[in-house]
Amino acid sequence: MPKIIKFYNSGNEFIDIPQSSKKFIPEWYKEAKRFFPDNRLNFTQGHPNLALKMCTPFLDGITSGYIATTYCDILVTKTDLGLKLDWRSTNTIPNPVSERPKLVAETLPIPEGHSDQHFAWHNIFQIKLPKGYSCFIGHPLNRFDLPFTTLSAIVDADYGMQQGNVPFFIKSNFEGVIPCGTPMFQIIPFKRENWKSEKDISLKDLDKKHEFLNLRTMHGYYKNKFWNRKSYD
Repeated sequence: MPKIIKFYNSGNEFIDIPQSSKKFIPEWYKEAKRFFPDNRLNFTQGHPNLALKMCTPFLDGITSGYIATTYCDILVTKTDLGLKLDWRSTNTIPNPVSERPKLVAETLPIPEGHSDQHFAWHNIFQIKLPKGYSCFIGHPLNRFDLPFTTLSAIVDADYGMQQGNVPFFIKSNFEGVIPCGTPMFQIIPFKRENWKSEKDISLKDLDKKHEFLNLRTMHGYYKNKFWNRKSYD
């Protein structure tokens, strides 16, 4: 039986709760090639010309968990005082973002290429996970095309995480509309467990074994032998 993640939207009944990340695969990934440069399997100096779309772990990152999206259009404008964010202000749509004083996190390094203004998404969703589970909340994985970068956090949400703020920075060269439905942050649940690291020299031999077995096939060794399909509905 699948584990259940529960969402409650306290902002507006017409705003979608976070949806499965597999619904938000970006167009640039769909258009990506399996083999470069012409999408035909070939070899260069003994190596197959595998391209981005052949990397299963990369896609796993994009499609794991759930995505919370912007629930209205947000206009970003450059002014003499910095970036200004606007949206249609009504009683039926909660404010999507706010600006925070820089002193809130004055020692936090600003992501390169971003404005130093501190913003925060207003998370209107409550999250409830099964006992013993936590969730990653952060920038949608591998989505460097978005005009902002959301910061990351881990929340022990089995108690029933309340609404809150999710900080983000806007790219300094961006001006325009962040459309309604843009992925804001990704939510990936995981089981809390205690871990301890140790050195294991036997992994060296295991690595040689996998290298040999991998080289016997054109591609797909990891996906066919070890990968497990994940389900987030």
